[in-house]
Amino acid sequence: MLFGFGHSGGSPRMKSGPWQTGRLSIGLCQVTVPRYVGKAPHWPDELHSGEIIYPYRFGITPVASLDDVSASQDDVLGSLAENLRLAATGNRGILAVGDLELLLDKMNVPYDGDYQPDLSQTLGILPPSPAPRNRRGAGRSNDPELRSTIEKHAVQLAITHMRSQGWHNVVELGKPYDLVCTNSSGQEKHVEVKGTSGAGADVEYTPNEVRHFRNCPDGADLIVVNDIRVDRSARPYTASGGKLRHFPSYRAPAEDLQATGWLGRVPSSWK
Repeated sequence: MLFGFGHSGGSPRMKSGPWQTGRLSIGLCQVTVPRYVGKAPHWPDELHSGEIIYPYRFGITPVASLDDVSASQDDVLGSLAENLRLAATGNRGILAVGDLELLLDKMNVPYDGDYQPDLSQTLGILPPSPAPRNRRGAGRSNDPELRSTIEKHAVQLAITHMRSQGWHNVVELGKPYDLVCTNSSGQEKHVEVKGTSGAGADVEYTPNEVRHFRNCPDGADLIVVNDIRVDRSARPYTASGGKLRHFPSYRAPAEDLQATGWLGRVPSSWK
């Protein structure tokens, strides 16, 4: 998914000629969670109103960004430049065909034959955008109680799930991993749990978590719970719902991690 912003001519709602004479910044993201219908308020204006405003969602992981790019169709963006303008004037996304190889090379993004980017060699983080007016648009919540409620709910769902998988003794640990599970044969399994009200396309790791994923003899399991709903009408907050994804023996591959902040792409299996 390609985003364009900061056109030198101001608003993108202009004719093609003036658009192509200008320059802009671009951000490239990989879609890692396909479209789904969200049940949890996630964006700032949704959290403020307690209602779903943007039901159709998908998950993306930032790959790279580039400033001072020509909007001419004769430059690196090719036909994608005009598609960015049309997406803005129509207030919608556009399915477009362009030269992805040329774009990835220009953005210095290493990739394989299937255009799978190596996140460990990209900065990934897009430039911050101005605070949205009227509390609308994308963003992350700064409410610590909200984050804590989501995390605790995800852990409880993970405990129930692991017990259903035959791990009869599940103990909440916290650090360097969330759960230690034991079955009737005495086998031990470590589990790291991540929760979110959004798509859960990528998650944040601490260096200790990454180290544990890589060094655990049988690989620690990763559980991601997304689309968690939180009722903030009274304190303490209460959480419900959520879709659980379980990745056994997860190794946190180097190519899936951006070292800046240890942002990790969640494996792409989605059922």
